[in-house]
Amino acid sequence: MHPAFDTLIWITPYGLMLVVALLCGWWYARQQLKVAGLDDSHADLAIPLVFITSLLGARFLTLIIPGDAEFAGELYQAHSRFRLFGLFIAGVPALLVYSRLARLSFRGFLDLFALPVLLWLAMLRFGCFMAGCCWGDLTQEHAVLGSIADPRLADQLLTLPWLTGDWLITAVNFPAESPAYQQHLALGLIGPGASSSLSVHPTQLYELVLLVILLIVLRRVVSRWTSPGMVALLTLCAYAVLRFIIEFLRADNALVLGHLTSTQLICIAMLLGCAVCMPVLKRATSQ
Repeated sequence: MHPAFDTLIWITPYGLMLVVALLCGWWYARQQLKVAGLDDSHADLAIPLVFITSLLGARFLTLIIPGDAEFAGELYQAHSRFRLFGLFIAGVPALLVYSRLARLSFRGFLDLFALPVLLWLAMLRFGCFMAGCCWGDLTQEHAVLGSIADPRLADQLLTLPWLTGDWLITAVNFPAESPAYQQHLALGLIGPGASSSLSVHPTQLYELVLLVILLIVLRRVVSRWTSPGMVALLTLCAYAVLRFIIEFLRADNALVLGHLTSTQLICIAMLLGCAVCMPVLKRATSQ
């Protein structure tokens, strides 16, 4: 639950889990290709391509959405986030190019990579928990919140006041120097001598559990979807809904429109895009 290991300066908890998650997703993608009767070496070529282009996509999001910032310490901190949205913006076009060069069905190729992406993301969320990033709202109301000059910051830390109280057995405290600790210290919620942050929602673990459930459900129903591309579209739609809900309990993202973050606006755009694409896929399959 700390951004860095005490004795290992050349690796971070998040970086470690990023590599482990990538390898597991890589292995799963190879299995998916084998089941589909395709050469599993396509994963060895496509995944590095998608990984690199997704980093570029994450950077692009940071540039076009300056309000997509993390608040920890005294300033909003804009940075590139390796996430499904970067994968969608840059990784999906990269898969399109690869599938065309390899003379494979693009929509079928997307289907084969959809569930491995969920596995990768679920494992990565554990890395977020280990690193202390992507932390959640306070689980207890605090008197100082009412005196914060910018009301958006108070709303950011306690978006759903009814979801607080001693009954929340999932509440966690992050150690000193963690992003949550820096945020609470900067806002005067804790003093410089505090040993940990205030109790917050472990939104990383919430999302991990929901992603595992989603992965299990999709594995069971994947064989029922005969339209190429439908599995990928359903996966994207389900994750957009999941992430939209989780965002209400995250305290690291800046509010840009009412109680909505830029991530939630992206989720809405993706859901609208899915609604447009779904009938198109059905018509293409029926022809």
